Amino acid sequence: MRFVLRCLFCFTLSAAVAQTAPERADTLPTDVARLNAAYQKGLTTIAQDYNASLQPLAENYVLELRRLSTRLKEVKDTAGMEAVRKEANRFMQALKAAPDAFETVPELTDEDVVETPEALRVIQEAYAARRTANDLARNEKVDTLSEKYLGGLDMLQTRYTSDGQAAEAAAAKKEATRLRVAKQRKDFPTRALQEVGLEIRLMPPVPDLSAVKERLDTAPASGPRNLTARALNELPPAIQAFLMKPLEYDKEWPPEITKWSYEDTGNYAHDFSLYKMPGQPDELGIFAYPKTLRAYVRGTIKYSTVNFDNKALSWMGKAMSFRLNDSRDLACKVIFRTQRPALSEATGPAACVAVYSINENNRLIASMSVPMLSEETALRMAKHYSYNRMNIAWDGTKRKRGFTIPDHMPMRVLVGIVGFGPGEQVDATIEILPCGPLGDLW
Repeated sequence: MRFVLRCLFCFTLSAAVAQTAPERADTLPTDVARLNAAYQKGLTTIAQDYNASLQPLAENYVLELRRLSTRLKEVKDTAGMEAVRKEANRFMQALKAAPDAFETVPELTDEDVVETPEALRVIQEAYAARRTANDLARNEKVDTLSEKYLGGLDMLQTRYTSDGQAAEAAAAKKEATRLRVAKQRKDFPTRALQEVGLEIRLMPPVPDLSAVKERLDTAPASGPRNLTARALNELPPAIQAFLMKPLEYDKEWPPEITKWSYEDTGNYAHDFSLYKMPGQPDELGIFAYPKTLRAYVRGTIKYSTVNFDNKALSWMGKAMSFRLNDSRDLACKVIFRTQRPALSEATGPAACVAVYSINENNRLIASMSVPMLSEETALRMAKHYSYNRMNIAWDGTKRKRGFTIPDHMPMRVLVGIVGFGPGEQVDATIEILPCGPLGDLW
């Protein structure tokens, strides 16, 4: 039945293409034909760039699977390794099979996405998202090019009309009308490429495993450790958009976090809640955007346990700090997001928060570190609504930590991300959002 539907789809597509195909270039006026040739050349470039972009996406996916298998082997997760092995085999077989034209990502459909292990599901969903985004980018380029083509046709029609060239004006108008009608279809970008004889691949070619192995044997670059030294426009576009997205809240009733004063970023070790100590081991990189209370943390853990100031440090990374002039302003939700979740509670990355008393020489009041086991991890911090009790809460395992603190007390709040073992890669974001009183949790 699916084969019959596919044949019917191809027949319908061919008929529609025939109906919307442009007139032969030799039947168009000279200027219109020249404009049409430029349009087709632009479509050819878009198609070639798109087809060339597919194989790197597939190779990166296989590479991510290989690296995940290595991580699972290190924590002796046999079931997880088997799940990754099966997915790698399924993916390679899917690329060799005939693509289903009705699927957005034929080689990785919704039915192929697993529930566990979580890290594998995240990699699958990220690949599907990249493939979809790649298609959308191609379609946007076609739409932009077609609008320019339409603009040129309209200008030629106006010129022909003013010069009294009725036949040429009619030809330009006919081509513009044909294109406008075609653009009303949802699948116009694909049809526009096909109607000029361009082949658009529905799936990537089978990856070159030797190239993947060569990349796997090469240690991944962790990038500059000091992200603060970089300019915002040097970060990935998606990260730029995330950092710059305005903080949304009721302007008539601004939340407590709008009173926070950003201080700085620095090295953080959760083991003893050490922050920016002279000579403290440097791990990961962080780029903070104080205006929106967001940050980006990236890097590869290079140390195992380190002895620092007669203290054994194992969980190290970066954090950003804020000053609160009044303890009553401690009401927030901190969202940590990652595409590389921890494989277990004994591995990184881990989301961290810490609260210090400024008036007592930065005495630690309370802290919490939780494993980032999924794409999103949320921690809440707030003062109890009826008495001088502070709570830090993680809904993941309903973990709560409480401490007593008076009103009007100046505080320092840290939020950050740490890793544990050498080779762990961290690529995560931090977002601070408003949060009401926690009350009697659970």
